[in-house]
Amino acid sequence: MLKTSYIDVVEVLSDKLYASAAQIVDTASKSIPANTFCIALSDDAETKVLNTINRSAIILEEGLVIDHTDSYCHLVTENGPEPLIIDNNLTHPLTRDMDVTPFVGGCSFMGVTIKTSDGKVFGSLCAFDDQFYAYQARDVEMLQSLATFFENMLDLDQTYRLWRAAEEERQKTMEEKANLLAILSHEIRTPMNAILNIGEMLQSTPLTAKQSEYLDLIHTSGSSLMTILNQILDYSKLNAGKMEVIREPFSLRGCLFDVLQLFRAEAQRKDIQLHDIIPLSVPDLWIGDENKIRQILVNLISNALKFTESGEIRIEAYADSDPHASCESLTTRKGTDETYLHFTVTDTGSGIEPDKQLQLFHAFTQLHTANYVNRYGGTGLGLSICKQLVQLMDGDIRLEHSSSSGTCFAFCLPVALPEGILEH
Repeated sequence: MLKTSYIDVVEVLSDKLYASAAQIVDTASKSIPANTFCIALSDDAETKVLNTINRSAIILEEGLVIDHTDSYCHLVTENGPEPLIIDNNLTHPLTRDMDVTPFVGGCSFMGVTIKTSDGKVFGSLCAFDDQFYAYQARDVEMLQSLATFFENMLDLDQTYRLWRAAEEERQKTMEEKANLLAILSHEIRTPMNAILNIGEMLQSTPLTAKQSEYLDLIHTSGSSLMTILNQILDYSKLNAGKMEVIREPFSLRGCLFDVLQLFRAEAQRKDIQLHDIIPLSVPDLWIGDENKIRQILVNLISNALKFTESGEIRIEAYADSDPHASCESLTTRKGTDETYLHFTVTDTGSGIEPDKQLQLFHAFTQLHTANYVNRYGGTGLGLSICKQLVQLMDGDIRLEHSSSSGTCFAFCLPVALPEGILEH
């Protein structure tokens, strides 16, 4: 006794595969003069009709489900790689005694197997004709070609599903890592802030020269650790996609002044001059993410100060409606009506060796010699964070030049002027 039921095909196939199946049976019906065409999915238990077209007589309907061994699809897949052609299902030894034959009625039949790239049987592509159409060689070739097309679509769909699963797993891992780092950084930064604050309080009390030296070492080491923690947390947030761009009015000159103030004391100890240069014609108020701009400049100046023993460090900022002025790579993706803030950070340090410059902006990369790294420490994340922050704001950053007489980094960002403020 033939058992039948019906399913919602949309729950079985993805949208892309369903559309491909519909396209294939439509193409088959336009190319082969048979009455009914269908794509069927089969496993060890059941055969499901995923898509079908009937010209006049209704032989099969979409969503039909029958036991696999009772289906013609079973005959096709068992027949191997060769197509199965039956001139008359009422008299053919394979089909005349099957329970499904009275269900579909007398017809001629042709079917080809559909397999995935790993050789697993997916199902079959079949044609039925109640007028007992005699299938020609060209019809077989057409059906086989359409089956191959659907096999390719299966592979694409499977690849997409695997990619989505991997991407979701990666995103989940990144979020878990970011959350863990946030907790750890909080648990470490809280006592570290207490240590630094107590150290500052002790520095205001009478101390011997040795005690003052020890306190300076505690403060320097603690500040270095805080910088490392902040960089690791920022890097984790950026990779997890948890950083957002905030566009608010800010003072360009105030931003550069505040950044340089952070390094005044250290620069004075090394007898290094700090300068900022902004043309008078450049407006002071802009719309952008000041905190991220400040963070980029702090990372660049920190690196410059770390590897500069004498001379100066200079920040320059200017505005231009043409990104060619500093960041040529932006021209293909930005309109001509936008304004860009351009920044350069130039030092008189020892420079970066040419063979190391290709590693710029890579995470956890130390570009200087082991002696420098051992002396100054660091995570190797500063430039990587700079690049990700600049890209997050649709900008571009690059090494302008580097030699034994100094290094210059440049970056530019699309910005806007507050309403009512015009460039001079």
